Amino acid sequence: MKTFIKLAIGYVLNALGFPAIVRECKYGGELGNQVTVRKTTLYTIITVNGVDVYFTRLTGAIDGTGMVPTADANEAGS
Repeated sequence: MKTFIKLAIGYVLNALGFPAIVRECKYGGELGNQVTVRKTTLYTIITVNGVDVYFTRLTGAIDGTGMVPTADANEAGS
């Protein structure tokens, strides 16, 4: 019954256009994948393997992307 209620609430929130709630966290997979979720005043930023995706906190819409500089990238440019 709890699952049905959660699905119903999720359906209504999606239909109304509410953004999803995401908690800050870090995840490292067995295959070396790295996922980080962090929040700033304006954005929720999800980083997957060094690529940042910026979501507007109020609407949940994607606002842009960026890359996290790494030691490997810095050495390659030298």
